[in-house]
Amino acid sequence: MTEHGAPQVAPGPSDLLWPALNFIIFVAVLVRFLRGPTGEYFRARTARLRKALQAGARAREEAAALRATLARDIAALPALREQLRADMRSAAELEAANLVASGGKAADRIRSDARVLAEQELSAARQALRAETIEEAVQQASVLIRRALGPEDQQRFVRVFVTGAGGAS
Repeated sequence: MTEHGAPQVAPGPSDLLWPALNFIIFVAVLVRFLRGPTGEYFRARTARLRKALQAGARAREEAAALRATLARDIAALPALREQLRADMRSAAELEAANLVASGGKAADRIRSDARVLAEQELSAARQALRAETIEEAVQQASVLIRRALGPEDQQRFVRVFVTGAGGAS
């Protein structure tokens, strides 16, 4: 007996036939209407997976090439460093030579300017000395002439001057 008090009957083949037939019809309808979209879905998924696998393979190859390039570059670093040092050293030596040459030209120009200035100063000093000497000679000559000339000499000079001035007019 069952819980509700009804006797339990064993299912027969006819009881299983209708649900089985219903299931077969359901599967046939699913296959009929979903075969195209399901096949398309799996084809698209397969294509996406192939593309992803190809992209992964390309990325792996690019990574391997990049790794090899980096390994070569790292191996070449000491030589590159030495080359850079040599280049910098030669550039510094060239710049030092240029600076020395420029300094030599500047020194020559300064010497030349100093020589010209010294010559000008010497000429100016000579002229000043000559003028001073002449002035001093005139002063000393004036003092000597004043001492040497007497009043009669002065009168004679005035007479000669007046006669000379009167004849010139």
